[in-house]
Amino acid sequence: MIEIKKVKITKGETPILADIYYQKQNNKKLILFCHGFKGFKDWGCWHLVAKAFAEAGFIFLKFNFSHNGVGQENPLDFTRLDLFFKNNYSRECDDLKKVLEWSKTAEEIKSLDIKERCLVGHSRGGGIVIQSTVELKEIYKLATWASISHFDRFGDKKMIADWKKEGSRSFYNSRTQQDMKIGVQFYEDYLVNHPRLDLEKAAKQLKKPYLIVHGKRDDAVGFSHAQRLNHWCTNSQLHLIEDANHVFGAKHPHTEDHLPNHLNEVVEETIKFFS
Repeated sequence: MIEIKKVKITKGETPILADIYYQKQNNKKLILFCHGFKGFKDWGCWHLVAKAFAEAGFIFLKFNFSHNGVGQENPLDFTRLDLFFKNNYSRECDDLKKVLEWSKTAEEIKSLDIKERCLVGHSRGGGIVIQSTVELKEIYKLATWASISHFDRFGDKKMIADWKKEGSRSFYNSRTQQDMKIGVQFYEDYLVNHPRLDLEKAAKQLKKPYLIVHGKRDDAVGFSHAQRLNHWCTNSQLHLIEDANHVFGAKHPHTEDHLPNHLNEVVEETIKFFS
């Protein structure tokens, strides 16, 4: 029987909220899952992904980045756009580090006797996972799904100039019909911390076993990103899914009680890799 624990990893105005899926008889491997840009832990069918990993014997932890824009009261809507405005890559890398450190001492999962920690990241979360694996030496393996291969995704010089002039930039969310603004500090943080946020450099430093999964019909992050990551890494394996899109057939809300075929293939390949 799968058990689910909802936990608050950090406190204060910007807590990191997480869900842990597991069975009492597990294989002592913890999977930390990082969502992508304009994503959140309760998006779509991430709960079914978590259940699939738990059924396979893993402990699966999905969490919200502290500044992803989703508040504590409503886990399904972007009600904290003030936090989204202040988000950046460095914050997300630091959030993942906090989650990992919490997992070592937390009373909520201490009895599970975790021996190995692995990372999974979707889209921008994949970039966070790649960079973090270089910093966090205790990671055993990592997998990315539809991952970006670089963080420098700010548009052309005019777009950056307008961003600096206005002080913020809007990212339209067609699902919620919200203009989600993010401050120019996002770009400035990247410039200041570029050595830390150089994904090509990080990928070339990766020594841990690495699974790259990508759809060939991904129109948000083209599969050339996966090819670059695979080229840079010395210990990676690439799994391309011919007709898959950026979310592998998933959507939000997800009303079915099973995974879409492409996402099911992603999960099966990742479970096989981590096993």
